[in-house]
Amino acid sequence: MSIFIKCLIVDDEPFAQEVIEKHAEKVPYLQVVKKSNNAVEALKDIEEYLPDLVFMDIQMPEMSGLELIKILNNHKPKVIITTAFPEHALEGFDLDVSDYLLKPISFERFLKAVNKVYTYQKLATQPRIPAVQSSESDSPTFFWVKENGKLVHVAFEDVQMIKGMKDYLQIFLKERRIITYMTMKRIMEILPLQDFMRVSRSYIVRKSSIISINGNMLETSLGEEVMIGTTYRDIIRDEVNEWLK
Repeated sequence: MSIFIKCLIVDDEPFAQEVIEKHAEKVPYLQVVKKSNNAVEALKDIEEYLPDLVFMDIQMPEMSGLELIKILNNHKPKVIITTAFPEHALEGFDLDVSDYLLKPISFERFLKAVNKVYTYQKLATQPRIPAVQSSESDSPTFFWVKENGKLVHVAFEDVQMIKGMKDYLQIFLKERRIITYMTMKRIMEILPLQDFMRVSRSYIVRKSSIISINGNMLETSLGEEVMIGTTYRDIIRDEVNEWLK
């Protein structure tokens, strides 16, 4: 099935609009449906044209691009930030933008950004495949995370340990590691808790991967040593006592 992505360009500089439009013309699946000169105009255009993707400048009169993203309600397209100001990158990604392009924008970098959106749209339009169920518990055996713009399938049985890094996670698998934008709170909601245990504010380990516990340190099958957090010591002690019964 062919996928076409309807695009809206939002920028108060005609030259910047022209650069993005020319880049878009080179990509077969992109269709520019409108160019908006400011965020207020874009708000109306988004409601009217229902674009799949918006190329959004940040610094504009009356309302910034980031302010516009925050107030979108009825229709929320994918957004690629296009700006000359790198200092807003973190705030942009907090708003779940697809990418952040710094001006002047090369076609190579532009193509990489829109390909992320194309991949997402392609996955979204495919028939949904039910998560594989375990024969014993009828619970999912895997979950999905974003890695470098891609959706990656992760089997629970491959996860050995997870390290929290503020709003990011480092997921230790049997063969490799994944860094993804996700909080510890969210991953704890996803993991099967009968198999995993939080041992500190920053670490979650697979119970079966624990090789030894020595005082406040535990060793995992990956060869990593992890310090047990003070508030988690009683929980781990109770877990160990259950094993020793």
